[in-house]
Amino acid sequence: MADEKLTLATWFEQVRDRIAQDHLDEALSMLRALLEGSPKLDEVLHQSGRFAAICQQIRLGTVSHAEANQTRNQISAALLELLREIETKQTEAPALRDEMAQAISVINSKNPVVNSTIQAGGEVHIGDRHIIIIQGATDHTLTVNVDG
Repeated sequence: MADEKLTLATWFEQVRDRIAQDHLDEALSMLRALLEGSPKLDEVLHQSGRFAAICQQIRLGTVSHAEANQTRNQISAALLELLREIETKQTEAPALRDEMAQAISVINSKNPVVNSTIQAGGEVHIGDRHIIIIQGATDHTLTVNVDG
C-alpha cells in the first residue's frame, strides 16, 4: 500500500481493522495523529489513558481476566463510536472532509513539512540521505540521496 494514496475511506477501514485485531495501541495512535488540535483529541487521550492503565494492571496482575477484557471491550466500543461520529460529521461538512483528507495525507507522508517556519543557511536536505564511508588506504564518502 506504500504507492497507493490513502483516502479517508481506507484510513477509516485501517483504524477499524486495528480495533478488530485488538491492536488498540495502533488505533489510538492513528486517531491521535488525525485529531491533533481538535476537541475530539480529548476523547482519544482519555481512552489512551484507560488503555495504558489496564495494560499496567494486566502486567502487575492486579486485575482479573474478565475485568481486563471488559475494559478493553469498552475502549474498543468507544473508539468505534468516535470513528462513526467523525465519519458522519465529515460526510455532512465538505470543509471538514477536505481538512481531514489533508491531515491524513500529512500523517502518511514520508517527510512532512507543513506550515513550517524552518529557516536555515547553507545546505539543507529534507528527505532520506544516506552517507556511506568506505574505509581503506584513504577514506571516501559517498552521499546517496533517495527520493521517497
